[in-house]
Amino acid sequence: MLQRGRARTRQVAFRMPTGSTALHTEGDATRQMPKRYPAVTAMRKLQLTLSAAALVLSGCRAPEPRPQAPEPPALVCEMRTFETSQTGCGDHGSRAQACISFRAVWPELNGGASGVAAAMNAAILTALGSPSGAASLASYAGELTDRWRVEHRGVVRADSSWFERRMVQVLARRPGVWSFEVDRIGQTGEALPFDERTYFNLSPRTGAPVTIESLLAPQSSTRFAALAEARLRSTLNLAPTAPLPLRTLNFTLPAQFAVAPSGVVLVWTGADLSDRASARIEITLPWSEVRDLVNQTAVLPPTPAAEQGF
Repeated sequence: MLQRGRARTRQVAFRMPTGSTALHTEGDATRQMPKRYPAVTAMRKLQLTLSAAALVLSGCRAPEPRPQAPEPPALVCEMRTFETSQTGCGDHGSRAQACISFRAVWPELNGGASGVAAAMNAAILTALGSPSGAASLASYAGELTDRWRVEHRGVVRADSSWFERRMVQVLARRPGVWSFEVDRIGQTGEALPFDERTYFNLSPRTGAPVTIESLLAPQSSTRFAALAEARLRSTLNLAPTAPLPLRTLNFTLPAQFAVAPSGVVLVWTGADLSDRASARIEITLPWSEVRDLVNQTAVLPPTPAAEQGF
């Protein structure tokens, strides 16, 4: 016979991973879920924490260092010389002497970053008066000989000699600038003997020209200009209020300068002067006055203990 009002139940056992047992009763309106032990829950949280930390650390890891480009070879220079002379064209006792001589000396650069030596060599040859290359020096020497012969044609005692010397030399090699000195002297005809000196500056990093303004320290241009004006007035014996022999009304730094062992050389000539025919004006600001006014990295001025040398 059937019993009224009593539901039949069956107990089912679930085996937990740890070996413990939990009961679940079928037919209940609410099922009882297996219990999680604290040790299991803590282990799971630790695993999640470690996984998250690994992801964060992988995102913050320093990138692999990129391979550095090799340093370019150092710039080196070797002196080149071109020399020619014409003998036997004199008269009487001077026939064995050279009546015409021409000599040119200049540095040729190699090494450095790509294209730097070529750019600097082109600027050097231009300053030498041979922008098309050293081969044109031979052509100039031939023209000089032809001019001598024309001028001395029909002269009884044609024993006067002509000569010309051109030289480009490196005046200073600094990290941000190489300064060059150009000298040209000679006697070539009826004109008076000439003796000329100019300067130019190039960057050893790019081969491009360098200006004096680019070599000054920040906020020092006004002080540098004031020292230069005072030195110029002292050299010319001019009062502080006397007009300067410059093309501009106010004092301006010249375009031509050089970094030298003794200091910074400034030169006004030609278009810089109120009278273009006036003689060039050259002054030197010693390192004791301008050492702190130049860019220390680019110029690397000498220390006080080495005033006359780098």
